[in-house]
Amino acid sequence: MITYSVQQFAEAAKVSPQTVYRWIYGGTLKTIQVVPGSPHRIPASEVKRLLTFEPIVEQPTPEA
Repeated sequence: MITYSVQQFAEAAKVSPQTVYRWIYGGTLKTIQVVPGSPHRIPASEVKRLLTFEPIVEQPTPEA
């Protein structure tokens, strides 16, 4: 799986790393952390989605 650092993504998106962290903690950008507290890694699929402005599609919750 190809992943990118916060800095690499920030440069590609032409935003600051602080903006990327806001997107991560706000739920706009999904990342991978191997262990809690380790650096965030952004999967290539998320880079493509964000840079092409494809919205996150929420899966419907099955009715009980």
